[in-house]
Amino acid sequence: MWEAKCLHLANKAPDANNIWRNISGQEFGGMYCVVLIVKSVVVSAGLLRIFGREVAELPLVATSRENQGKGYFQALFSCIEGLLHSLNVENLVLPAAEEAESIWTKKLGFRKMSDERLLKYTKHLQLTSFKGTSMLEKAVQQQIVD
Repeated sequence: MWEAKCLHLANKAPDANNIWRNISGQEFGGMYCVVLIVKSVVVSAGLLRIFGREVAELPLVATSRENQGKGYFQALFSCIEGLLHSLNVENLVLPAAEEAESIWTKKLGFRKMSDERLLKYTKHLQLTSFKGTSMLEKAVQQQIVD
């Protein structure tokens, strides 16, 4: 069996985080790569951007093909949600491909974001969006990881 361990980041981002701060008008501050490693191999990963206490974004996630269906992403997601809770982040948003939307909504508790809510966020934040995706959101909840 495998064991997931969650790392807790300090409230301040490391100085190296500022390297990718602004490219072609895109703001990359507060962005982190989160990974789940099993037996020295990265099995699941995601990009996490923390905009502040109101909202964080999870624009990209991936699990290696040979490790899909083993619960690795759910373990990684639980750690992400626990980290966000410890930082008092209220909401998590993400762009979901149509074929993956039901996984996010039925298994992980997300809901489709209203147009009004999306407009509120995009007025002040550069959320990541991809053609053919819907924006989903969920309130951050404390997760218990064994």
